[in-house]
Amino acid sequence: MTQFLSADINRRDDEYGGSLENRARLLFDIVHGIRNSCGKEFLLGVRLSPERFGMELTEVKQVCERFIEEGEVDFLDISLWDVFKETEDEGHRGKTLLEHFTDLDRQDVRLTVAGKIRKGTEVERVLAAGVDFVTIGRSAILHHDFPSKVMDDVGFVPIDTPVDEKHLKDEGLGPDFITYMLKWPGFVKEV
Repeated sequence: MTQFLSADINRRDDEYGGSLENRARLLFDIVHGIRNSCGKEFLLGVRLSPERFGMELTEVKQVCERFIEEGEVDFLDISLWDVFKETEDEGHRGKTLLEHFTDLDRQDVRLTVAGKIRKGTEVERVLAAGVDFVTIGRSAILHHDFPSKVMDDVGFVPIDTPVDEKHLKDEGLGPDFITYMLKWPGFVKEV
């Protein structure tokens, strides 16, 4: 979807290129189609990644605001890559990426974020900032029961990487996913 949303990548000159409204058209068409086919009871969310793949913070926020206004999605999943860092956009300095999205008037739309949330204290910090739920990547790969561990002990810290393939298998990862994880630098021990 980013290939359509990004002004850097999308060079189309039809109704799916040019303005943000046009570049976002396919995403909204897909969401509207899913909502129409599956109904209001179907849980529907959209993931967006500001500051990656040519996505500008302002434009991602505008897309979020339109989703909120239309009320067609139940949640927005914002992949911030690092929730605690300040934005790269000099025009929006003084706030973390997380604050840019927790400050939105979300009405009934829930918000989840991802991005270097690895310890229990970081989960607590993000939830305290006003996020409805947290999306966990690396720590959930390392510990299939990461949410339970954090609920039992907010000071929980995942094991250090790299880990061996046996650890990943013991955590429930299948062979194909373990092969994929081998591509992540420093995540799996080399044999």
